[in-house]
Amino acid sequence: MRGGIRRRAAQLALLTVAAPLVAWALERGARRAEARDATSQASRWLRQGANAAQRVGRGPLARRLRTPESRR
Repeated sequence: MRGGIRRRAAQLALLTVAAPLVAWALERGARRAEARDATSQASRWLRQGANAAQRVGRGPLARRLRTPESRR
């Protein structure tokens, strides 16, 4: 029983804390790459990763860390 509770708590932490932070970091990296070179392949990869992480993230932190462009 106890292992199940810990596992569920770890899953919730991943969805509510880690995924939104990863998405935010990837988004910032994409912005920096685009500032240097708008046609950069790296910026597209970072943007795709940020979008994927944002789809996974849940909760109030995920909503606060989203950029206005990605809220659409």
